[in-house]
Formats: sequence, structure tokens, C-alpha cells
Amino acid sequence: MKIYKKISVAASIIAVAMMTSCSDKGYWEEAPHEQAYYFMSATCNETLNTGANEIVIPIERIYTETTESINVEFTPGKDCPSDITVESPVTFEAGSNTANVVIKIAHAVPPYTYSGTLSFDAHKSYSGVSAVTFNCPVAYNWNSIGKGGFLDAWVMGNLEDMFEVEILKADGFERYRVIEPYKEYYTSTIGQEDWEDWISTTGPAYIEFWENAEGKLSFNSYNTGLLYQATPGQPIGAYSWSAFAADNGYTGDNDIWYRPGFAVLSPVYYINGVGGFGQQKYAVQIILP
Repeated sequence: MKIYKKISVAASIIAVAMMTSCSDKGYWEEAPHEQAYYFMSATCNETLNTGANEIVIPIERIYTETTESINVEFTPGKDCPSDITVESPVTFEAGSNTANVVIKIAHAVPPYTYSGTLSFDAHKSYSGVSAVTFNCPVAYNWNSIGKGGFLDAWVMGNLEDMFEVEILKADGFERYRVIEPYKEYYTSTIGQEDWEDWISTTGPAYIEFWENAEGKLSFNSYNTGLLYQATPGQPIGAYSWSAFAADNGYTGDNDIWYRPGFAVLSPVYYINGVGGFGQQKYAVQIILP
């Protein structure tokens, strides 16, 4: 009974407060009825096929009584190819709270990535998303081109012979993957003697590298498979210079073709939260089949 009385009293207080604070038209009649729009997600990441593509991103609205159109603006990302268009304005039909923003790509070609930001110039929902950032790489196939050579002079020391590795090439353009480059070394007697309990795994599944717009080489950062001081949670990574701030002195000038078919990379060996060993010039050497 005590609980029932407390609920009754609380309800009475709320009712009195509403009667004294609202106009004679009632609260709901005084509430704003402006249209409000929002995206469902702040990001869009899709893999595109070669050729023509369409990316569809829904945009929502709160009210559905009338037909409404809004303009959508597209800001391309860095190095985004120019054969991309966004259909604008988009129209909501009466009775519908969803319309689709259609992004059209005329002819996607690997290895390019289409990126940018979508926004609208209409009233944003109070708690909604008003801009979508998308990043859509073009898919490509990998084909084995045979056995090549791999050496990481910083990890493996100055061995006279490279380790034999399988190398894949992207179909239609110059992009390469070195498959399990450290595995043979880490499982060999010499690798186990050199690093003992610092070895945590057999290294990355692959190292991917390609020629960039400046004619130098770029590569993905990766985990070397070593633990700093054999400490769990402190993996030694091999990072591209571009993973760091611009004022640290690291550059891509030493990521190059030493000669045709012979790539040399200069990773920065680094442990997150601890520090690093700096950029090691020409440490990684790769010979194509």
C-alpha cells in the first residue's frame, strides 16, 4: 500500500506540473514540426568490382507526411578518381521515411580506392548522423608468379643467402605479396638460436608492396612475429615511414627498386607504448621470381 501511495502522489505532482507549464493549446501542439534528416551510419566501407559500380547509402527522415527533396554534397577524398558522381537532390516520397543516395562510378580500376564524405544541407536530426565517410577499394585477384627471395637484415642479420618465398602479383598491375616471409627463418635452427623466446609467431601472412605515384615503393605495416624483451603484449612491428608524423625525419626515399625485380624497403621497427629502433635503411630485400 505504501508503494501505491507513492506512485499516486508522484503522478499527481506530474499532472499538476504539466497543467501549469503548458499553454492552453497543449504541449504537443506547440512542439516544432520542422523536418529532420540523418544517415544511418557514419561510415561506408565496400569493396568495388572492376568496371561500373553503384554505392547506395540510405538517408532517413523523421516525418513522412509530404514529398521532400534535399541536396547532398560530395567531397572527394585524397587521390579519389574523378569518374565518380553523386545523384542530387534525393527525394522522399510522401509516406516514406527513407531515400537512397546513389553514388555512381563509371569504371573502377584497381588498385585505386574511392573515398570521400557525403553531407546534406538540410536540418539535421538532433541525435542523428549528418555526414558519411566512405572508403571503397577496387577488388583485384592475386596470382602466384613463383618463388622469389626474401631477407630482413635487421631481423635475420646479414645472412649470405635469402630465404625462398612464394610471391603473388595482383592481376593487371604492379602490386606484390610476399607470402609468409619470416616463417622459414623462425622455424629454422638459426632463427630459434638468434631470438629464442622473443619469437611469438612465424610472422605476417604476407608483406604487400607496390609502386606509388612518386615512383617509390609503399608497403603495408606488419607484425614481425617478435616480442620485445620476450614480453607478451609488446610485439615489434615493421612500419612504413608514412605511419608516423611528418616531422620525425622518416621518409620513403629508401623504399625503392634497387634494380628491376629487386625491391628494397626501409621499415621503422617500433613497439607501441615503448619506442623503437628507428628506420633501418634497405633492411628488407625482396627479389622477384
